[in-house]
Amino acid sequence: MAIDRIDKSLLIGNNHIRLKNVNSTNKYALDMIAKSKPIEGTVISASFQYEGRGQIGRFWESEAEKNITCSTILEPSFLESGDQFYLNMAVSLAVHDFVDHFLKDENVKIKWPNDIYVDDKKIAGILVQNSLVGKTISSSVIGTGININQVNFSKHIRNPTSFAMIRDEVFDLDGLLPWLFRFLTKRYLQLKNKQLEVIKSEYLDLLYRVGTWNLFHDEHGLSLEGKIIGVDEIGRLIVEDRDGICGVYGFREIRYVV
Repeated sequence: MAIDRIDKSLLIGNNHIRLKNVNSTNKYALDMIAKSKPIEGTVISASFQYEGRGQIGRFWESEAEKNITCSTILEPSFLESGDQFYLNMAVSLAVHDFVDHFLKDENVKIKWPNDIYVDDKKIAGILVQNSLVGKTISSSVIGTGININQVNFSKHIRNPTSFAMIRDEVFDLDGLLPWLFRFLTKRYLQLKNKQLEVIKSEYLDLLYRVGTWNLFHDEHGLSLEGKIIGVDEIGRLIVEDRDGICGVYGFREIRYVV
């Protein structure tokens, strides 16, 4: 998805809070929502997170002043709680668009549910935290971590990569951030305009290893050879086995063998 010019009226990033150090930008954003009513599209970015969060309690490693670590506050009240995975898909597409824009000619994919991979290596992760009121989403905090200039990672981090590792150059973080805001805004407005089928179709097209036979492990550690054929209405992965039987899996109930 191309963005040809700077739009000064963008929703996301118009209010940008820059922090030197913070435990977690998502936690900071959630505290803001609890104590006040921040402007929709407010972004909190940090040079360093000492308690960066990943999915379901996982830690997000990021070296100080080397990467993009930020959280965006949204109010997608137009989405019913049963449709909240569309927000996940829209944000995943936005971060994919951002990475693909700067790493042209690389194989950039979305690894279900919302990691961004280049070939078989992870370059970005997303954490979506929704607050529900009745059947609607009252607020969302979108945590985004993108590996930019970091080239050394802890041994326990699986298959990481970064812009610098791929391109062998140092990138200007301040110059990159506005582009991320543009891609997030464009996909969010697409969601707001109810282009749900377009979002889902593009998400499925860009899924890592979709439509090919792969080895997976289930939550009990058992091996499964299957083919990803889609996601259901609440975002569970649909995998077909060699006998043509389809299984439906929630997050942490199945994982790729990479």
